[in-house]
Amino acid sequence: MTAVRLIADDLTGALDAAISFVAPGQHIPVYWHRPPAGAAPASLALDSGTREADGASARRALTGLVRDLPRDRNALFYAKLDSLLRGQAAAEIAGWMEALAPTRCIIAPAFPHHGRITSGGIQHLCRDGARHPVGADLTAGLAAEGHAVRLCRPGDPVPDGISLWDAETDADLAAIAAAARTCPGTTLWCGSGGLAVALAGVSGRAEVAPAQLPRPLLGLFGTDHSVTRTQLSACGDAVLALTDGGPASARTLADHMTARGVVLATLSLPDGTPRETAAARIAEEFARVLEQMTPPATLVVSGGETLRGLCLALGAERLDLYGQIEAGVPCSILRGGRFDGVHVVSKSGAFGAPSLLRRLISTCEGEEA
Repeated sequence: MTAVRLIADDLTGALDAAISFVAPGQHIPVYWHRPPAGAAPASLALDSGTREADGASARRALTGLVRDLPRDRNALFYAKLDSLLRGQAAAEIAGWMEALAPTRCIIAPAFPHHGRITSGGIQHLCRDGARHPVGADLTAGLAAEGHAVRLCRPGDPVPDGISLWDAETDADLAAIAAAARTCPGTTLWCGSGGLAVALAGVSGRAEVAPAQLPRPLLGLFGTDHSVTRTQLSACGDAVLALTDGGPASARTLADHMTARGVVLATLSLPDGTPRETAAARIAEEFARVLEQMTPPATLVVSGGETLRGLCLALGAERLDLYGQIEAGVPCSILRGGRFDGVHVVSKSGAFGAPSLLRRLISTCEGEEA
């Protein structure tokens, strides 16, 4: 398979896009820092940690990371964008352009599987039979960074320079990928997990059944997204709301894992807690509780900031990405640190069907998955 160089602005994004390029029986290492000296994997994915950064900082970070990527003129260069266009997509694309100087840049952020489409150059979330515009205006954002953008539709000739593509179906993304892959020179691909699937084709998906995950299973949920709240509400008394990461919380989690083989934990915070304050508190308390626990066999984490914070707190070096439960729900293995060898199931707070967590834990509780 073609070597891949992928950078996302958060860790769950890096994982759920890179999984499309993982062949069955193989893995791609995913880092939240520059790979250690001497490491030269054929493919790699990086979390830039820039989701909450300002535009100037995000552009500088991406320029530096791209310049440090292992050079391979035949590699596939992929700027992973959030499918709701959260973060600093325009600034990060500008950073890629500065460092890579590609012949063309194909921007196609649609992810139809999750109801995210691009129409008229604007991103939309399809929900309740309606289209809702979401995210930043990429054309305006790139213009502010000094780049002109051409709006294109599937079937149009592929231009050099930067082009932003409408796509409303998986077939649209497949057509865009097929047309641009035959073009000479270096192409920078910019998209969500949808474009990654289109580029990789069926050979890139390594499916994992929930029953294959080793037990016991511990879930940590640091996102307050409504999708994750709905998923947790389907799991009954497998869900515990912790007040902190102290010894009593650690004992409670350990007791539940011993008795049931599974526990899904959230952290109770006062209403109105600012986002940055909440993220820091969640990371601190979850890290504290894990320090006191025997490693589970499988760790389920929702939210890119939560996952990154836990990896740092555990002293891990990387995640070896090997499969997925479904689109947007990848499986990997922690390497390095106290939880070395623990399987990790991760997802963005906004991803997954309402039954996702119920299906993950059902095999622990003697139900049909």
